[in-house]
Amino acid sequence: MMGTLQLILFIVFAVLTTIGYKKNNRNLMLLGAVAISFAFVGLDFLIGVDEGISGIN
Repeated sequence: MMGTLQLILFIVFAVLTTIGYKKNNRNLMLLGAVAISFAFVGLDFLIGVDEGISGIN
């Protein structure tokens, strides 16, 4: 499940960055960078927070 989501977000990154570069649109490139950051850092962070909260109860 997580691997599939990472793959989808990586593809979103590649598409947005390519389109943003060709159209000279910084916002699309930024959105692509946010997508790749969330794919490889944000998901692990959210899973860790969920496990930490579940361990408290």
